[in-house]
Amino acid sequence: MSDPVLLASTKTLAIPEILCLIFDCMTLSALRQASLVCKEWERLANIILANQLVIPNDWYIHDLSHLWPFLDRRGEHVKALSLELSQSTRLVQEVDLERMARQLESILSRTPNLERLDVQVPREVKSSILTTVIGRYGKRLQQFETNLLNWEPSDMAQLLEGCSQIRHISGHNFTGDLLQAIARTQPLLSKIDCTHPRFDDDELIAFAKQFPNLLRLSVSLHQFMTSKALIGVADYCFQLEYLNFHFCLSLQSNGFQALLAVLPNLRFLDLGLTEVHDADIILVANRCPQLESLKLPFCGNLTQKSIRAIVQNCTKLVHLDLSFCDKIMLTIFGDPSTSSAFSASSSSTSASTPFSSWGCLGLEYLDISGIHASYSADTSVASALLPAMYHQLGLLTDLRTLKLSGHGFSLQILEQGRTELSKLTKLERLDIAKLRNPLPWATIIEIGNLFPRLTELQFRSNDVIPPQATLAQEQAIEEVEAKVGHRIKRGRFVDQQPEPLYQDDNDDGGQAGSTYLPAVIMADSCASSSRSATSSTTGTLSIPSEPSLSKRKRSRSPSPTPTTPSAADEDTITAEGSSEQDTKKKKWTSLGKAVEKQKQPEVMSATLRSGLKISFKLNGEDDEDSQGGPGDFESGGGVVGWGFP
Repeated sequence: MSDPVLLASTKTLAIPEILCLIFDCMTLSALRQASLVCKEWERLANIILANQLVIPNDWYIHDLSHLWPFLDRRGEHVKALSLELSQSTRLVQEVDLERMARQLESILSRTPNLERLDVQVPREVKSSILTTVIGRYGKRLQQFETNLLNWEPSDMAQLLEGCSQIRHISGHNFTGDLLQAIARTQPLLSKIDCTHPRFDDDELIAFAKQFPNLLRLSVSLHQFMTSKALIGVADYCFQLEYLNFHFCLSLQSNGFQALLAVLPNLRFLDLGLTEVHDADIILVANRCPQLESLKLPFCGNLTQKSIRAIVQNCTKLVHLDLSFCDKIMLTIFGDPSTSSAFSASSSSTSASTPFSSWGCLGLEYLDISGIHASYSADTSVASALLPAMYHQLGLLTDLRTLKLSGHGFSLQILEQGRTELSKLTKLERLDIAKLRNPLPWATIIEIGNLFPRLTELQFRSNDVIPPQATLAQEQAIEEVEAKVGHRIKRGRFVDQQPEPLYQDDNDDGGQAGSTYLPAVIMADSCASSSRSATSSTTGTLSIPSEPSLSKRKRSRSPSPTPTTPSAADEDTITAEGSSEQDTKKKKWTSLGKAVEKQKQPEVMSATLRSGLKISFKLNGEDDEDSQGGPGDFESGGGVVGWGFP
């Protein structure tokens, strides 16, 4: 007899509506696997997959004939469409407008139920090309976004008259006339995003007056908007949930105070690169309990006082970006007045910690890159506050992304820190790039292995202290030392090649009797704090094959500086001296070749516990800004040139 529980589950999954709800919550890879179970599951999975379609790789240039059969079968299920371009194509000056119009018409005519459209076009395209096609086929369009820079108000009005159901519009260089066209044709509009706009304060206030139920207002890269605009918006728009004034440098505290005080429903706030102050953010903490996302990158006026108010009062916070706010210190994780008490009780349970925990324990994204986390002047403060940081991070068990990068951040992985960080079992992305002090390769691997779901680990090759030299390299160095008869200085590579050492046989102040000794530098994985202060490392041995033949004045300092020989010195060089230098040159060339044979590989890699493969270059030079980056994510689609996000 069949298992009744299994039979009931099978009957439940046979209901299309329930199955669609389950499929809608699946990841892309899981959905593709589910589509292989049977024809019915394949049909339902394809419907979910077709909801959002991305056509990258210069959509108007390439032949998309292979896409038409799919759209002929599934086009009615496509609700969101993104037409993307590469950076080089966006700057193209000459564009075949007729071909672009035909391509766009072929796509939109096959997607009759489209609700969201994102169109990227080259710089010189005129707005009339989009108006004609989109206005004809976008009858059900609710969200429209484009990077077009030269919108004509009449074209925008004509397009919007054909798409009367738009609720969300995004674009660049919006003027006051364009705002009036939007207000005249779109009474249902509730969200607007403007990048680098050209309207003034009065024109924005007039627009806000016509949309008292506006939910989203995003105005970024506006260098001339003043607090007058914010005060005017505060008189009409009380329902705003999304507010973005990123890189609006002319805004002042009085405008922030007026607007933020009347927005109790605010859920998203981006004030990055503005003149916001602690009083403004404290007002957010007291008046906006529904806040879910707060972005404050490069806000140089903020201190830990306002951030402590945010993390304690905004309990629904999910996303927090404090990157490169250089006045914020690690005291956001604990009160410095009780640091000694914490240091004495650090071995006790977390319940006895004197620091008050954050209220936003559901945080999923935290970026504290570049905050003032280096305490070189007072190591006792650092020893007390770093455990507090790790303790608080260990409580954020829902964290998915953690960024600790930045030259001012001196990361120390303490024993308490390893224990606390291992509690972040959901962490998927970790950024430790551009640290003040590099970490040994073994330590980076150990950090990555703390997180079983890690899919992205960001760091640079210069952030890594390579593992120590192999036995063969040690033997090669010993052979060189034996032939030279002098101990060779060892250490890690630094940004500049060390000055060569000299052995003065006659102690004559660096005259003709000086003997050149090569400086062989090798990688060292010792994790002592005194040896981890160098910012650039490599694992290859370096020995010059052609030493300089110019005379140098001997220096008593650890790093002698070269001096150019005078004309009198050059006259004293004899033929016999030149012959001796040529002999030494040949000798060092052969020794250099012997050591170079023992070089380590150029790239070192490792596979973490999560399956993520990380690597770094021993020469310290990265092709990109970071190494050990994202894993091999599955990209969508079964046809080259288009796919699902």
